[in-house]
Amino acid sequence: MTQFSNTSPIFQREEVLREEHHPDDLPERTDEMEDLHMSLAPAARGVGANNVFLHGKAGQGKTAAAKAKLSELQEHAEHESDHLDLTTAYVSCESHDLSTSYKAASRIYQELTGNSRPTGYATDVVMDMMFEAMNDIGGTIIIVLDEIDTLGDDDRILYSLPRARAQDYVEDHVFPSIIGISNDLQWRDNLSPKVKSSLYDDSVLFSPYNATQLQQILRRRAAKAFRDTELIPVEELDTDAKQRGSIVEIDQSGQEYLFRSDVLTDDVIPLIAALSAQDTGDARQAIKYLRKAGELADKHGDDVVSADHAREAQALVEREAVVEAMREMTTQAHLALAALTALELSGDAPVRAKPIYGVYKSIASKIDADKLGQRRFKDHLRELDMQGIADGEKVTAGSIGGPAWEYQLQVDTEIAVEVLKDTARFADIDFQRISSDRPNP
Repeated sequence: MTQFSNTSPIFQREEVLREEHHPDDLPERTDEMEDLHMSLAPAARGVGANNVFLHGKAGQGKTAAAKAKLSELQEHAEHESDHLDLTTAYVSCESHDLSTSYKAASRIYQELTGNSRPTGYATDVVMDMMFEAMNDIGGTIIIVLDEIDTLGDDDRILYSLPRARAQDYVEDHVFPSIIGISNDLQWRDNLSPKVKSSLYDDSVLFSPYNATQLQQILRRRAAKAFRDTELIPVEELDTDAKQRGSIVEIDQSGQEYLFRSDVLTDDVIPLIAALSAQDTGDARQAIKYLRKAGELADKHGDDVVSADHAREAQALVEREAVVEAMREMTTQAHLALAALTALELSGDAPVRAKPIYGVYKSIASKIDADKLGQRRFKDHLRELDMQGIADGEKVTAGSIGGPAWEYQLQVDTEIAVEVLKDTARFADIDFQRISSDRPNP
């Protein structure tokens, strides 16, 4: 007998708490969905959709809104329209490392044709292949470029796609357009004027969710995800039934529901919503907290998911995020982390930047890495501070009258060492001995 089971005492359909689940209905985004609808509406009239830019912080429903509204447009094309020939393609620029116009064009070609991505060609050739695929398909073609800011400064495709008809890259029966999605609120402002003027006819800002909205989202998900958890319209209940749960609203309609759960304590959802609203207003984060809390209850053999599970879930998720951030840092940032970790292990932290810089140079020599100047090195210490990996505190004035800072780790030294040891260049470093061997800076 194995320890695995095909059922859980906590979860009924835990897949609705996973990131890949995209709901069809987004009642907290009614205004944004209406704006997006207006951008896509011209396609239903046979003149092609507007190019539109969806921007806002992560977890605000941008991707879900785009997929839901395109699904609705596809439904219209298939069952209601006698002239809309619609093709849509979703491309995640970050997941596929589409950092150049060449890579983006080859990926779009693959999505449109089902063929392998072309390699070994010049960018012009791949762009021509992409447009030729559009000519073969014909009709309205809407390309979703999620995490579009991954393209960085290479904006050639962002200039060419919106102007494809004007520049005769496609034939008269083809109407291509772009839905660009970005978490970087400043990225669009840094585009060249020619791209900015042609790329986006419309833009839609997705502001962070507040605590009330997050509670609504979590209750809708929880009613599907957890056992013995339900939402019942108040109008369907008798007086006695109304006493056995919380009366809540789960959308903007004003309709009240009884939320009742035998596996979630009453304070779990309000707590998670408050924690997420105070942090980023990120629905994805809040849903992950809720799922992790359920998993922890399941792991511990508990019958109910409590506030303690929710707080433990928050700490676990935040740790995972910090570890991931540490893993993705550059070599120079890893060197700064390694130096501070060595000093933390020796009991010298909190410590000023100058001693950290001395240890940094020692480790850089051991792994044969370039050594930055002290001013540039301090930028990496500030980066660790901003990411929550280290804590920088301003102390008394420095030797030349400027502010001095002391730094210490905000993560466990064991975690920092583990991440660094997983990086090939640091695998043989003995962090316990580094600080005693450091040269004077």
